[in-house]
Amino acid sequence: MNVSFPKSSVLVPGLNGSAPHAQPRAQTFRAARRVDGRVLLGLGAGTLSLLLLAVGLRQVVPESQSLLVATHDLERGAVVRADDLASIEVRVPADLVRASFSSASTDAVIGKQLGTRVAAGQLLAPSQLQDTHAVVAPGRVQVTVPVEPYTASAGTLGPGDLVVVYSTPHQAPTDGSLPAASVVLEEAPVVSVGRGSQGLSVSPGGTIGSLASTGQPVWLTLDLSVPDGARVVAASRLGSLDVALKAPEARATP
Repeated sequence: MNVSFPKSSVLVPGLNGSAPHAQPRAQTFRAARRVDGRVLLGLGAGTLSLLLLAVGLRQVVPESQSLLVATHDLERGAVVRADDLASIEVRVPADLVRASFSSASTDAVIGKQLGTRVAAGQLLAPSQLQDTHAVVAPGRVQVTVPVEPYTASAGTLGPGDLVVVYSTPHQAPTDGSLPAASVVLEEAPVVSVGRGSQGLSVSPGGTIGSLASTGQPVWLTLDLSVPDGARVVAASRLGSLDVALKAPEARATP
């Protein structure tokens, strides 16, 4: 007896002509990453530092100014002409701007006589112009003496001031004591003040080349009687001269 069993049909993907079934992928979710607060704090501090640096630079670096400079070397006593001057844009401190001629001040410079030597590229300043010379009265002499730059109220004296003239001998006394200053003249009127070369040397590009002296006195011209002039000349040969500015209330009435 023959017994037949039905064949079981088994479907295998990819076999028996059946199409494979795609396996579903498992979806994964990543949590959003938070920005570290320290990073934000660092970025904020860096931005603030840049802003403070910009503000500081605006305060430290002065604005460009248009000032007058000498186009070539000018000797003391020379009369300033138009071709002796040039205008230049330069960044200098405010106090030097106030002490120099602006480019709009050519009328105040041209035709004036220089009281000191001015180098090429040097800023022009009012103190470089020669003071008006006083007329010598009968029986009077004008004596010019060298002085130290720091003398007479830190060099702030000018024509018309009265000064006391002191002398300190070059040689010490033979008894070993220190040399003492003595009064040569108790009162001497100042006629003019000679000041050392001053100002800035500026290149054509507007760059500061060098800063010269501060324009403090290096010599004084005094209006004296003939005997007082002789005493001052002798004292200047035997020792060093110093002057002291007299108080206005101590000035004698002419």
